Amino acid sequence: MMALMIPVLAACRRHSPVLRAATLGVAVFVLAACHAGSADPAAPDRAGMDSSRVVAGGLVEPVSEERVIIPQISGRLARVAIAEGDVVSAGQLIAEIENADLRADMAAAAAEVDLRQAELDRLRHGARAEEIAEATAGLAAAESAERLAEAAQRRDQPLLQRKLISQSRWDQSRAELEMATAERQRAAAALRLFQAGARIEDIHAGEARLAAAVASRERASAQFGKSQIRSPIDGVVLKRDLREGETAVALSPVPLARIGDTSQLRVRADIDELDIARVRVGQTVDVRSDAFAGQSFPGSVIHVSQRMGRRNLSSGDPAEKQDAKILEALILLEGHPDLPVGLRVDVFIETTRAPD
Repeated sequence: MMALMIPVLAACRRHSPVLRAATLGVAVFVLAACHAGSADPAAPDRAGMDSSRVVAGGLVEPVSEERVIIPQISGRLARVAIAEGDVVSAGQLIAEIENADLRADMAAAAAEVDLRQAELDRLRHGARAEEIAEATAGLAAAESAERLAEAAQRRDQPLLQRKLISQSRWDQSRAELEMATAERQRAAAALRLFQAGARIEDIHAGEARLAAAVASRERASAQFGKSQIRSPIDGVVLKRDLREGETAVALSPVPLARIGDTSQLRVRADIDELDIARVRVGQTVDVRSDAFAGQSFPGSVIHVSQRMGRRNLSSGDPAEKQDAKILEALILLEGHPDLPVGLRVDVFIETTRAPD
């Protein structure tokens, strides 16, 4: 800009005083126009600003904020039980994804828990009296069979010496005695095992198997629970984006629905960084909108953020600075004004009166 003004100033020195004065006037006008054009188009004109209040833009939102409901798993929506405007309560089932396979997995996991619990109970309680009695009878039968085999072998021994029986008959008699002895030893060990009960290591192993089965059941139950979509809060269905039969995609940018508690409304306002020192909790506010010409909605500041950030509202002007720093303020509206959620409004915060 100074490079453009140099020829103008040089011309002033070469001409008459009247022409010099006119030329200088034109130069001043050009400089002022250039300065005005370089200003930030998004910055407010503070020359005539009312120092008794802060003006900012804002958006109407539910007192709970808007809750965006996005399924955690993908699948076809078997049922959607809500419509826009419906009142819902926290925990209410609002939609269900097809889950027959998940239900079967949950039933199988529950059966596995029952099986592992029964095994552990048997280890902890030990053998029943009937089992001990059966093992005792088995030992007695094995001992009787061993005595019979011993007697048969004693009878056959002199006959073998006199060669009245064959060697194969003697070998068979001895084998029968050995088998009877082994069966008696097995029956005795089984009875001791029943009487001693389970080892502590076996009980610990049974407990570990049960814990693994319980974890599998809980995992299956949690996966099944993700197919049943419930409202996180008491509120109203502000918008329903998906319908029954459509496919829900896990963590998709397209939500199932949006829910908010509209029992009270508030405004989230963008306070310019030059005004943040003048805004305090408790200050009174007037909220206005072009959509409700001539109406004013009273409220008060209930929260001022502690962190600066980028503006939430955009005018759509390509010359607007999108990186302008703002501080969010929450304004609770009095009563229950009939304002739609998401409406752009102007807020006028009274700063002359000290908060109570």
